[in-house]
Amino acid sequence: MLEFSDASYQFFPAKPSPFFIRFARTMNRHFILPGKSHRISELRLEGETEAVRDAKERGERIVFVINHPSHSDPQVVTEVQRRLGVPASFMAAYDVFLRSRFNAWSMQKLGNFSIDREAADRKAMAAAISTVTTGQYALSLFPEGNVYLTNDRVTPFLDGTAFIALKAQQAIEGTPVKIVPVSLKFTHLTTPREAVTARLVDLGRRSAHAYAPGSSENPLAAVMGLGRHLVGVHLQRHGFLHERTDDEASLYELLKDFAGNLITEVETTLALTPPKEGGLVERIRKVRSTIHQIRTDASGAPRPEIDGLAEKAILAFRVHGYLTPYLIEHPSIDRYDETVERLAEDFYSKAMPRTGPRRAIAHVHAPLDVSAFLSESGSLRNAVAPLTRAMETAVQSGIDTINAGNDAPGAALVPGV
Repeated sequence: MLEFSDASYQFFPAKPSPFFIRFARTMNRHFILPGKSHRISELRLEGETEAVRDAKERGERIVFVINHPSHSDPQVVTEVQRRLGVPASFMAAYDVFLRSRFNAWSMQKLGNFSIDREAADRKAMAAAISTVTTGQYALSLFPEGNVYLTNDRVTPFLDGTAFIALKAQQAIEGTPVKIVPVSLKFTHLTTPREAVTARLVDLGRRSAHAYAPGSSENPLAAVMGLGRHLVGVHLQRHGFLHERTDDEASLYELLKDFAGNLITEVETTLALTPPKEGGLVERIRKVRSTIHQIRTDASGAPRPEIDGLAEKAILAFRVHGYLTPYLIEHPSIDRYDETVERLAEDFYSKAMPRTGPRRAIAHVHAPLDVSAFLSESGSLRNAVAPLTRAMETAVQSGIDTINAGNDAPGAALVPGV
């Protein structure tokens, strides 16, 4: 599984350079997007683009909220914002800045700043609110918080994005703050069967996993069996499981119980009552929302008991991802490639190279009026949840719309299924 950064946190403020931003956008468009790391051969921009341009012309503050399906998202969003004519800053995980001195320097010159996603990072929150209120740059946020590699299914949004927008709106009453949901979808322009098969073979060899007889004729069974094996090995290595079995049915139940028990442990620590409906996903949503509320508590009182709880919630969600029918319910080539990529990323703890050329589609939604949510809810605290769900619903609906008209090879079902 992808590990959390254990490097000491330091805040990296934005130090935007208009010249460097223009240069980087040109490089991104002509070299980075089509390059081997991303392989974006086409980028389609659709939806309420004029509404965003009109909001900018009126001087309204803009917050872009985007799903986070891949490691190519910032590069694609940068090009989308160039086409819209809206310069924007990103709030990015601090470990991205720590990869090298040049990385930190360039990220800051692009107008980006860091955040510790697993702590009460008040400097990052203040920088985000200031970016919105001053209005020189729009703010780009990924409310899912992490890359989950499930492009067709939005992961529950964290509350932080709504909190930032609402606080900014309170600070500049009279100037509208608009949230612009953006739905990103990546789809393959070829059928990368050989590259994906090679990745599966290498994963099986390196993890000592023996594929069941006939796996080459049943690619979905091969992927699911490998996934449960890799997750079981990872959890046992890190002391989360005291026993492990290679029997598929038994391992499935073991992992299912593990994810449920982990969230129960977090709920107990937070004194939460599980929601009556929605299953594990709704429980994780409530846990992450509660942790955010604690971290943004105005009193600033220390709460050492929440240390590590966000990491446990994310781990439960990643394990849960191997137990849900994401691939089985619709075994498209896109989902097949994506699932194998997720297995490889979790095993190697690093992003994987692309397996073929892709089309990126960005569906821009009509801006959400933050002040309307404030007035309807009566307070910032009451407005956070409905605004968060409105953003999440919009982004998911955009993905569904794109999928309904997707004519790329990646939308086809895996051959033989």
